[in-house]
Amino acid sequence: EAAILSGLSDGRESNPVKRGAWLARKIIAQPPPNPPPNVPPLQEDTKGLTLRQRIEQHRSSPVCGSCHSRIDPWGIAFEDYDASGRLKKAKADSQSRLPDGTAIEGADGLKQYLAGPKIDEVAFSVLKHLTTYAAGRSLSYAELDYLRRDGLTLKKSDYRMQEMIRYVAESPMFLEK
Repeated sequence: EAAILSGLSDGRESNPVKRGAWLARKIIAQPPPNPPPNVPPLQEDTKGLTLRQRIEQHRSSPVCGSCHSRIDPWGIAFEDYDASGRLKKAKADSQSRLPDGTAIEGADGLKQYLAGPKIDEVAFSVLKHLTTYAAGRSLSYAELDYLRRDGLTLKKSDYRMQEMIRYVAESPMFLEK
């Protein structure tokens, strides 16, 4: 979705860090911690370095690397898209090694990965967002734990959206709000 990619950039260049943090938070329900208040921005005066090289330089700092190693790989997969979310004319380096060590190539590789080994996390995230919206409130830890376990019953329907909506509409979190 170009609007999401555009909103997660600074208007001049793509922002793999913001895009990766968004994906971790919204799509796979593994939100990264908030950055510390004194985090330095990416250095812009690094002549001759690509955005990817600047990110890797930033990630090489022991203080920054622990979080960025869990954020940046998700966003780098979108490097074929510019700041406005359009496909770049020239092929970009969108190869990435995800936090679990899986190598992917671009957004298509990321889609295959999310629809394959990560499908349960993606489905949980969708289910969590649907339930939060339907309940009109944040969910408790107990409710999230319940969704994480019981929501797996939706796997037998291949996590079809119709079944997810039915599941939420029939859940105590919706019926007893």
